[in-house]
Amino acid sequence: MTPDEVKQSIAAWCTSDDDLEFAGERFEPSTDFAANVRAGVTSGAPVELTVLQGQGADRVTLRHVASLSSGSADAATALLDTRPGWVTGTVERGATGTSVTAQTYVYLDGLNRHTFTQAAAELARTGRLLGKLATGAAAAATTAQPAYASAVPSYQPLSTQPSASQMAAPSFSTQPQTQPVAAAQPMQQGPAPWQPTHAVPPQGLRAWAAPDPAGPVVANLAPGLPIQVSEVRGAWARVICSNGWAGWIDGRIIGVAA
Repeated sequence: MTPDEVKQSIAAWCTSDDDLEFAGERFEPSTDFAANVRAGVTSGAPVELTVLQGQGADRVTLRHVASLSSGSADAATALLDTRPGWVTGTVERGATGTSVTAQTYVYLDGLNRHTFTQAAAELARTGRLLGKLATGAAAAATTAQPAYASAVPSYQPLSTQPSASQMAAPSFSTQPQTQPVAAAQPMQQGPAPWQPTHAVPPQGLRAWAAPDPAGPVVANLAPGLPIQVSEVRGAWARVICSNGWAGWIDGRIIGVAA
């Protein structure tokens, strides 16, 4: 897709979605395009997002900036640490306050209405949580254990709907789908014993039942979990866990994509 096609598609998706509003283009240096989007319109408290594509970039970035009090920096950092791995952020302390930038992205080869709206919804949720920190209405949120957090590396496979189609890169799913489970005993994979070749990076990994971004995310692998790469197809990698559970991940994140 050309930058103009990407921009036109995003504008059309926002127009056809009651919860999104395309608020016009904006200037951002070193970008092919940039626009303002409001997410969460139907809630009555929309979150302002910036959507942009860097010059020659292979992804669309969604960004939200929040201004907090100077004493909220630690709480903001703790909040960002509990968000799903595909939402990242930075916290900058200033003399008069704290600036928080949260962002996520969608690769162009997996960009469609579903992946864009889901990414916008998850970033808007992050923005609303930051807004509660700004008003002091959710001070307890930093001590509560969110659904995304996990004290130990774990995963929970979910129901699958395998698809035979293959894409170059995974899409986004914003629904948290893991629960801690007891450690399983290693088992044999074929004639040789299971041996880990990689570990899940700090941001965690989403896993699919098949190398198909249109299919459901069946598990979120926790940071630090040992995994074995058994097959690589383009940007996809099939991984096996110590108890024999297997799924497909974005192999580029762990550096095994062909």
